[in-house]
Amino acid sequence: MIEISLFNLLGVSVIGVLIAFWYSPLQAPKQWILSYLPSFFSQVFNCSKCSSFVLGLVLFHNVFAAALAALLGFIIAFVINYIENWYE
Repeated sequence: MIEISLFNLLGVSVIGVLIAFWYSPLQAPKQWILSYLPSFFSQVFNCSKCSSFVLGLVLFHNVFAAALAALLGFIIAFVINYIENWYE
């Protein structure tokens, strides 16, 4: 369990986004591992909000902090997608 602070919430949210879709070298091993698990896990770890929530729940042991991490994960993913679309 880690301390609930803004810095830790942002860090957990960014790691959740990295796990979900943004960090390319992690995607192939993640898909290989998820192919052996039920489809529920695939849905959870391919969504930035869901992966941030689960990671926040595991690290903080607090549903409210996990929900804030999920919200921040959603905002971070939205900003990333907005910037990527702007450069196209």
